[in-house]
Amino acid sequence: MKRNTKTAAYKEESRFFYFSLAFFMVAFFAYIYFLSNSVMNVVIRKEIDSEISSMSTVLGQLESKYIEMQYEVSTEIATHQGFVVSTKKTFIDRTKATLVLSKN
Repeated sequence: MKRNTKTAAYKEESRFFYFSLAFFMVAFFAYIYFLSNSVMNVVIRKEIDSEISSMSTVLGQLESKYIEMQYEVSTEIATHQGFVVSTKKTFIDRTKATLVLSKN
C-alpha cells in the first residue's frame, strides 16, 4: 500500500513539474517574440523618420520650384498684355514728417 501512495505522489509532482516547465517555455518564447517585435518597431520607426525628413526636403524644393515658375508665368503674361518692367524705381522717404494741419 505504501508503494501505491508514493507513485501517486510522484505522478502528481511529475505533472506539476512538466506543467511548470511548459509554462516557463511558453513564457520565455513569448518574451523573446515581444522583445524582437519591439526592436523591429523601433528600427522601422527610425527608417520612417528618415524617410519623412527626406520627403520634407523634396517637398520644400518642389515648392520653391513652383513659386519660381509661377513668377515666370505671371511676368510672361504681363509682358504679353503690354506691361513693361520698370527700370526706375521710386521709394517713399519719411525723413520729414508732414501733417495736414501744421502749426508752423
